[in-house]
Amino acid sequence: MRNAIYALFSFLLMICCHESSSAGYHCENDTARVMALVRENFSPGGNPAEIVGKVAESFIGIPWEEVTMNDSTGHLEVRVDAFDDLTFLNEVTAISRLSTSPGHKRINEFEKELENVSYRRGEDRGFPSKLLYFSDWVVDNKSRNNVKELTESYSDLFKTKSLEKVTRNRNLYKALKDSAVYEDQKMVEMGFRTHKVPHLKREQATHKDIMSDMQDGDIIVLLTSDPATDALEIGFVRKRDDGFHFIHPSMASGKVVEEKDTLDRYLKRNAKRTYGWRWLRLAK
Repeated sequence: MRNAIYALFSFLLMICCHESSSAGYHCENDTARVMALVRENFSPGGNPAEIVGKVAESFIGIPWEEVTMNDSTGHLEVRVDAFDDLTFLNEVTAISRLSTSPGHKRINEFEKELENVSYRRGEDRGFPSKLLYFSDWVVDNKSRNNVKELTESYSDLFKTKSLEKVTRNRNLYKALKDSAVYEDQKMVEMGFRTHKVPHLKREQATHKDIMSDMQDGDIIVLLTSDPATDALEIGFVRKRDDGFHFIHPSMASGKVVEEKDTLDRYLKRNAKRTYGWRWLRLAK
């Protein structure tokens, strides 16, 4: 039954219009899907960390797409018909936060919540204000108490990086065709030269103290050795009978998936692609 429901939602979203009808919206199917999830998970005064795993799971099967690269303006857009890692993180987080805030909910309130988690200081000022690196996302959202990091409670390891992959690949990002936008993005990246990225070792996913403290819905990030960027894959975990399983947009599968392997086995299987991982949780 659950697979049939996911298939139905995937079909409805895939036939969604591909041109925004107004600023901030992708199409009516996207906004209807978002608000349906808010109503389904509505728990005023609740903890977003306790429902975010369920919200993430509801998007299994939705296509993977280079949403950020294909964005020509950088302005807010409600879109759940396709995801890359960061748009998945943002949409799922915003839905979970709105679902647990008090009062009757409307789509314009979701837009504000999405802006809050997706843009620097929660302000949409175009493409350079988007949080394009996970490290930038963490710094900004931690400063406004939207998220808390658990990585540093279990590890003092870090890797120093200069985050500049976006401007190094200017030709891949539609918004960077504009020279002024490109220069503004370069200025943003200057603030992340020699940035320290904390991490846990791959094998720490088997440690009993970490597994006992991990919760359903925690944010897990696989880290890449690429010196110009940080995140390889971003997603959420769901607790199953055999352990925690990673839900994320998969480029290899072309859609959002829940990995069959438990988190520790998935990290081991991807040992050549990732040197470690980060662990965070939405704040109440």
